[in-house]
Amino acid sequence: MIPGSNILNMALTLIAKQLVAYFPFNSRVLNSVGQNVTAYSSPFPLAGSLQAVPRQLYQQFGLDLQKNYVTFYTSSNLLDVNRDVSGDQLIYAGRRYQVESANDWFAQDGWKGVLCIDTGVNNA
Repeated sequence: MIPGSNILNMALTLIAKQLVAYFPFNSRVLNSVGQNVTAYSSPFPLAGSLQAVPRQLYQQFGLDLQKNYVTFYTSSNLLDVNRDVSGDQLIYAGRRYQVESANDWFAQDGWKGVLCIDTGVNNA
């Protein structure tokens, strides 16, 4: 494969894509009691491939066995949790997911695989 060829876009011509509601991180501000409150931009549909993380990999990845995780592969530059940044969020099939970390090939090949934690039923 040639760097910059975006292998994910090629794969998504062969496998089914999923649409998620994507909430980009906007800002964090302190409220009146000193807690950080995260604000997200308005959601928009984002295509990619959402896949469950196999339970047998939880220990290898250091994941909490009491939680559920997915990996979302997309050709967009999603933001993961970082210092002073809460990261982006996704909604799929009525569940909300927090983007935790990224397998970042965006600069080289134009795609990312982001590890997301299921934060529960979407109530928004």
